[in-house]
Amino acid sequence: MHERTPSRHRRSALALLLAATAAPALMAQAAWPAKPITVIVPFPPGGQTDVIGRLVCDQLSRRLGQPVVVENRPGVNGSLGSEQVARAAADGYTLVVTGPGTHAINQLVNPNVKYDARKDFTHIGMVTRAGNVLLASPAFQGKSVADVVALSKAKPRSINFALTGIGSSGHMSMELLKQAAGIDFNAVPYKGDAPAITDLIGGQVDLLFVNATSAGAQVRGGKLRGLAVTSPERNTLLPDLPTMAEAGQAEVVAQSWTGLAGPAGLPAALVERLNRELQGILALPEVRERFAATGNTAVPGSPADAQRFVDDEVAKWSKVVKAGNIKIE
Repeated sequence: MHERTPSRHRRSALALLLAATAAPALMAQAAWPAKPITVIVPFPPGGQTDVIGRLVCDQLSRRLGQPVVVENRPGVNGSLGSEQVARAAADGYTLVVTGPGTHAINQLVNPNVKYDARKDFTHIGMVTRAGNVLLASPAFQGKSVADVVALSKAKPRSINFALTGIGSSGHMSMELLKQAAGIDFNAVPYKGDAPAITDLIGGQVDLLFVNATSAGAQVRGGKLRGLAVTSPERNTLLPDLPTMAEAGQAEVVAQSWTGLAGPAGLPAALVERLNRELQGILALPEVRERFAATGNTAVPGSPADAQRFVDDEVAKWSKVVKAGNIKIE
């Protein structure tokens, strides 16, 4: 009987030690946020990801009672800033606005991307989604997606397609259409959407995939011809354009999207709190109206929904990348 006493004492001491060790972490979580939060937007100011990120961060700051500071960290198609967050402390004070390039495609086409979007982040929630639009030059003789397919099959690689970056959402939309329809294009590289749109208007190239926000005004003004959108539903900026499914290419579904994430291992309590606040923001009529004005739709959902979505995106684009042998040299 006497031999059990030291063991019991040791167990009690160990329990007290564990409690003392855990207490600061629990107190830190309970007090969170106790200082400003940094949200990395891995692209330059003024773009769609930046605009959406700033809108969400402004609302998040009001709800959390602490400044939520947006920091633009562009580079390597958004991977530079994203990697910074993947390597940050999992304490809820460094987050990132995610997207299809940074958290699905980049790691598949660029060997220099040193993180795994599925494993190195805690995906807190989705924010928005929006399809791309297939644009045609006014000089292009095709008037529909069916025309594009027919013309391409009649004369393979005769259609000049503007390519605005290896692995970009527009590039992957083009690859998806090529593979789904069994056709091919002559890809003409451009450094960004703006110069490609300029040349498309001038007739130097025939087709371009771009997000609706970038080209809505030109389509409505008659400078460019919209053929279809790649989202499951019609776009609010271009409601007269059919979806790819309506145009006979149901497999061509590609979306520009944004989400909110932190480093892997973010405490469950912080994830739940951030997701709860995010759902409240996405439900605000004024936020939904701001999104709709840029052709975006709010995407409410749980952290599990966000993780599942990212997993599915990586799996989907892995097949397209492999089939197209797409890589950055």
